[in-house]
Amino acid sequence: MEIQDPGKPGQEPLEDFAHRLNLPFTNYLLLSRAVTHRSYLNEHPEAIEDNERLEFLGDAVLDFLVGDWLYNHFPEMAEGELTRLRSALVRTEQLGEFAQAINLGAVLRLGRGEEDGGGRQRLALLCGAFEALVGALYLNAGLGAVIDFMEPLMNQAVLLIMNERRDHD
Repeated sequence: MEIQDPGKPGQEPLEDFAHRLNLPFTNYLLLSRAVTHRSYLNEHPEAIEDNERLEFLGDAVLDFLVGDWLYNHFPEMAEGELTRLRSALVRTEQLGEFAQAINLGAVLRLGRGEEDGGGRQRLALLCGAFEALVGALYLNAGLGAVIDFMEPLMNQAVLLIMNERRDHD
């Protein structure tokens, strides 16, 4: 997965975003919903739904996927350490960092107030949008597509997390 700077926030078309990340979306309405914050609905009555339901689904998919991935990648690791690593990988800050790494903020649909308030950079908002993106990807292309998307992100993050823990022990 190649990470690139597409330019100013809000200017990368969804199709380009999906292509840049090799996301196999066929339903761009689903992807559009994934990047639509509830603040956008207040100002755009034509928008039907925000990303909160997809966020709920993506959260569950991530919990399962990260647990499965850790279980299979660290067969000798004790349950307590697996739990701590899973928590570190799915916490708001980490998911927000994943969103920043893929420049998810560039495609978010935000209301004016959220935009003016720096919503494209807020980790909590980015985390929710990232979870919604995962939920949409799962619905559109299945668990395999989510694994392909998440594995490079998890490989890098888990090494950083484990190195930080060694430094603090």
